[in-house]
Amino acid sequence: MRGVKHVRLTKDNVKDIVCCPGGLEIKGKELEGDINQTVTWRHKMLEEGMKGFVSYQHGVPRGFVEYMPAEVAPFPINAPDAVVLMCYHWVGTNKTDHLAPEKDLINLVIDEVRENCSSITTLGWDHPTHYPIEMLKELGFAEVETHEYISLMWLPFNEERQKPTLVVPQFKPKDLSTEGRLAIDVAYSNRCPYCISHITRIEKIIKETPGEESIRFHAHHIDSREEAIQWSVSPWNWEWLFLNGERVAITSSEKIHKLMLDKLEELEA
Repeated sequence: MRGVKHVRLTKDNVKDIVCCPGGLEIKGKELEGDINQTVTWRHKMLEEGMKGFVSYQHGVPRGFVEYMPAEVAPFPINAPDAVVLMCYHWVGTNKTDHLAPEKDLINLVIDEVRENCSSITTLGWDHPTHYPIEMLKELGFAEVETHEYISLMWLPFNEERQKPTLVVPQFKPKDLSTEGRLAIDVAYSNRCPYCISHITRIEKIIKETPGEESIRFHAHHIDSREEAIQWSVSPWNWEWLFLNGERVAITSSEKIHKLMLDKLEELEA
């Protein structure tokens, strides 16, 4: 693409990532919570071995890619001598024009690690624009495991290498319906501004919900590899919400509030 410059990710330019405060991805959006945590988290990850690039088009930060050794990456993936492609994004002008520059960003990682690592692994989604499986396949990745809408993808540089695996889910959400209580388990990560906003909204909703004494609420951080394994569910994500063991979508505050009220009414019936 014209006018694009890729700069190695450092603590000095991490603030230019499009998902950090002031970035194009979240500019003008009404997000709640301390979005600055996205920068703090990345500083810590850089100290632990994360690498990547920030992409500028005509001087404007528009994209980024991050990767990390599998042994320390905050994903429940076992992949000896491999790196995990963690996150990549390019802010385009429509729903699909980000795909080509995102492929360029991933190719930067492939070229950089090919000589020193056995493979690259990542998670792909059965979605046309969000970490799409089909785009990863075009880059040479193969599906190793599939769990509903998420697949573990693998790009080996040596076919004799052992395939990566996802850790068997370690966490089972609580169901307290037999006690007449509502168990709310939610996971979030400071890697994503939307996650921070969602957990902030959910905490507010719970405080505003009548019958709060009947609610048992636990928020689970997924900011490290240990936490990614400890709070792993299937299909895996760094953000999820369970109401008495039932996984529900994190949507608008109104819909989540209604779901909670409905659950509480069922318990009282």
